[in-house]
Amino acid sequence: MSWSIQQVARLSGVTARTLRHYDDIGLLRPARVGANGYRYYEQAELLRLQEILLLRELGVDLPTIAAVVDGARDRVDALRGHHRRLVEQEARLDRLIHTVAATIDHLEKGTDMPAEELFAGFRFTRAVLADLETRTIERTGQTEQPHFAEIKRRTENWTDEQFRQVEQEGAEIELRLLALLRDGVAATDPAVFAVLDDDVEASSKLMTPDRASYAGLGKAFATAPELRAHLDARDPRLADYMRDAMVAYADARMD
Repeated sequence: MSWSIQQVARLSGVTARTLRHYDDIGLLRPARVGANGYRYYEQAELLRLQEILLLRELGVDLPTIAAVVDGARDRVDALRGHHRRLVEQEARLDRLIHTVAATIDHLEKGTDMPAEELFAGFRFTRAVLADLETRTIERTGQTEQPHFAEIKRRTENWTDEQFRQVEQEGAEIELRLLALLRDGVAATDPAVFAVLDDDVEASSKLMTPDRASYAGLGKAFATAPELRAHLDARDPRLADYMRDAMVAYADARMD
């Protein structure tokens, strides 16, 4: 059975214009083109389109999507991997929802929320590291991730308490930057750089930050969907603020 481009557009919610664009860039070719020039799609193309749209929902750019779908020899295994990451993302979002809802409840009642509960939705664990590495590979198409390799090497023998300590240090840095942001302090202000001095010291437990890697980390906070979602839960402006601050800091103070 085959479907016309208009039928596929109705089924998928993707415009015919987008489908033609996917054809033009080689991302999704139709099964055949009729004598009248119309594009027709079959089951294989619909499955490929489903995977493309799934990866788009995960925030993957088109060049990386092309590399992923072209390299996935076993589509069932690929879908299992996507499904696993969606379930993991759902679990993280559920934790964030619970944390934010609990915070709202305490604020409305005028009660103090226990400190350990404030950050219940923001975990830093080996599993989170592995998930971030997988997502980075999918976005960039680069299987070698030296920064993640260094972090895994340094944390190989860490206890849960050590992970928790770094998690809390990171949360405190974010809250200090958020306070400066809400006070209208520029991202390049010395007060912001003073906070980032502490951030660099904390980051040194995980990696050896230099100008390129620290600026790259700042950009990742604004572009990586899973990292941005974490910061957006605090304030939708925070990710961009941190990116601008970290890039400026790296340029001014790092080799």
